[in-house]
Amino acid sequence: MSEADEADFISGCKIDHLYPRDFKNGAGRFFNYVVEEDGATTVEYSPPFPSKNRIKLTLTFIHGSNEITKVTLKRFKHDKREGWVEDRFVSDEPFQLTHFSFEKLASLLQLLKDLDLASLNLPRIPIMEGAISGIDPEFAKKIKTLLIQPDGQRIVEEVVSSGVITSHDIVNIGYRKAQLEQFRLMLDDAGELRAYAQREDVRIDQPEKAWQHFLKHNEWIFGFGLDYRFLSILQEEAVVGSPDLAGRDAPIVDFLLSATHFTVLVEVKQPGTPLFGASRARSGSWRLSTDLIESVSQVLQQKAAWQVKAESNHGGNYDRQGSLIRQGTTDPKCILVIGSDNAFSGSDAERQAKFRTFELLRRDSRNIDILTYSELYQRAAFVVGRSAQ
Repeated sequence: MSEADEADFISGCKIDHLYPRDFKNGAGRFFNYVVEEDGATTVEYSPPFPSKNRIKLTLTFIHGSNEITKVTLKRFKHDKREGWVEDRFVSDEPFQLTHFSFEKLASLLQLLKDLDLASLNLPRIPIMEGAISGIDPEFAKKIKTLLIQPDGQRIVEEVVSSGVITSHDIVNIGYRKAQLEQFRLMLDDAGELRAYAQREDVRIDQPEKAWQHFLKHNEWIFGFGLDYRFLSILQEEAVVGSPDLAGRDAPIVDFLLSATHFTVLVEVKQPGTPLFGASRARSGSWRLSTDLIESVSQVLQQKAAWQVKAESNHGGNYDRQGSLIRQGTTDPKCILVIGSDNAFSGSDAERQAKFRTFELLRRDSRNIDILTYSELYQRAAFVVGRSAQ
């Protein structure tokens, strides 16, 4: 950050909140955290200006090594003319922390050891008692009641020492429940989708971009594939084919996934994409929409192009970080996420015809798994539910 940007951040940030920020090259992330320092008042101001210095902790996290590589501390004081300015020290003067500030920062570092830093995608994360979203308040109350009982500590120690559940598990479950709720809100409310796009600085005129961003930062939602192979993201917006002679129209897939030993292609459309036409077809079926047919055709083209590119590039394929993609590509599997349960509207007879037509299409689409956002949400809810057991 520049000095001006840093001053704006110190002025506008919420105390005791964690702020993730991605590197421009995608290789890692910064995490910024600010506390107010007790016992050290600043000079050259009077109310209504702040009465405490602020300490900014910055962590540098690298995706490749999955570790924190640098920790930086800065103290800021408030000047009535200049606003928040860094309190720089001379070389022979040590950087000192009050006991209060040390305890706050030490608690944060201990918590971060148990967080999946690569997956945190909220623009601001509260780090304080009772502030973790996604946990039912009544459930939290029962847990606290249990812990103050005479045997509470012994019960917790037995659970953790048994290896059944760890503090890392507890944090991940809370985070995933919060993200599941975000998924539901975006699915049910277009306004919430726009609000998410604005918070994450994603183009609001292309809803698919917001969904791509959300799924990128929550790859656990893809989780286990439909055939129970674990899927993880290798590359978003991957160029899976060659451009034409004019250098245009190179096929791009929304996500290139890894299924342990082989690659998988994922194309993401919108929940509101129509799956059916306006009228019934013959033999009790329903006409499929042009959007759905064109999406299937697009995925088939991506599949064919990626097969050729993977086989012809004997030197290997690399992601944007320059890492070799070691997974093979043999008749690659494809996943198309499109539409939602809202597409199956109408009378009972019409809904039944639509469900039957859609299922027949899926069963006869070899190597393309077509699923709706509603189904993807249900699978994510199952993953969270199973993790919480």
